Amino acid sequence: MKTVEKKVTAATAAAAAATVLVFVAGLVGLDVPADVAGAAVTVAVFIAGYLAPHTPRPDVVTAGDA
Repeated sequence: MKTVEKKVTAATAAAAAATVLVFVAGLVGLDVPADVAGAAVTVAVFIAGYLAPHTPRPDVVTAGDA
């Protein structure tokens, strides 16, 4: 089984966290429009994916290694 890229894991976790936050906001009476909820998830996924480190791949040769 191959390992999952760290960026994918971080982005997936961020999407789940943002979705739960929007859900909890609804439970406490804060009305979050669907457009805002979608934008929040999108921004969270972008930030998490951008900040997460790359997973090293020893089987891939880069231009600097050749």
